Amino acid sequence: MTDHPPVGGLRSTSKDMPLMESIVSVVGLPVETSSCGGKWKRLTRDFRFVEFAISVVMYGLALFFAKVQVAQREIPNIEVQLDPTTSVWARDPTINYMEKAQQVTMASLIGVGVGAPVLINLLINYALPKFHGVRIISHDTRDFLLTLVQSTSMATLLTQFTKNMTGRFRPCFYDMCKWDYEVVWDGVTNLCQSKSGEKEGRKSFPSGHASFAFATMLVLTLYLLGRSSLNCENRSETVMRGGRKMLKLFLCFIPTFLASWVAVTRTIDNWHHYADILAGSIIGAVSACLSYSYNYASIFHSHHAGIPLQEYHAGKLILSASGRGATYTSDESLGADQESDTGNLNTRSEHVFSTPHMLDSD
Repeated sequence: MTDHPPVGGLRSTSKDMPLMESIVSVVGLPVETSSCGGKWKRLTRDFRFVEFAISVVMYGLALFFAKVQVAQREIPNIEVQLDPTTSVWARDPTINYMEKAQQVTMASLIGVGVGAPVLINLLINYALPKFHGVRIISHDTRDFLLTLVQSTSMATLLTQFTKNMTGRFRPCFYDMCKWDYEVVWDGVTNLCQSKSGEKEGRKSFPSGHASFAFATMLVLTLYLLGRSSLNCENRSETVMRGGRKMLKLFLCFIPTFLASWVAVTRTIDNWHHYADILAGSIIGAVSACLSYSYNYASIFHSHHAGIPLQEYHAGKLILSASGRGATYTSDESLGADQESDTGNLNTRSEHVFSTPHMLDSD
């Protein structure tokens, strides 16, 4: 049987070609092609362009829902009967609080929620390895950015969609919509004098701040937990080792503590009810967990925690190919460049499946 030409330094027979093609598509080995289409496919694969694009589209949909009309619930009222024939109408006290200045504005939340995780990831991948025994992981920054974008997109989309569907009144609704207090209310007439304030006052459930805070800060917590490799086999071997692990666990949870504080400030500022921040926190937390699980190995794994799944599965495919008889060759016909790729492939399989790795130098 005629052998297929080598692809990216891998030589196999025709029966192994489906496996080899899988390795090429996952690992990102160079495919021998001069067509622009082949280069474009490799570019989109290496940078996960399609996944980033879909996430951006989801965020665009979220912005669209933020602009459309909110569900128009009837303004709640309380009837006070003075006598059998006379009643007066009072405002609902649960939405009659004063609007306070926000302790955390949305602009500052986005700046910290996106800036802090990105900065920490860059420090771990490009600064710490120069001063500390921190392992460098291939494509970690790319996959972390994708995780962050996916999490915020899913959380924001679900939050904005739910806000518009429910149209729940904020605790400061009357004050926010500039209610006309000088007019005796008949219990029916809308006395709001600010259309924009009324629309904003109907967006209480769920909390967008809580959702965004947990969607970003919990991703950072999960990432730090994975990189710290706290679930190693010898974590309690000595008192000092156990103490260091516990300290790292606390430090990893600081971003989540920050997200909790942001959520609580929304009730202090009279912008949300407690149920709003609870729902928003759940949406953000679920989005963060799903996005992290989509891109990274479990934080509970003793050997592979914190490794991007694409790298993890690439290593498994390489080892599987070796077991089925596929060989890595440095045949002169491959050229110097492909010999280098072959060597990198062997190094990569050892790199993915070696331990320990992350922020722990123990």
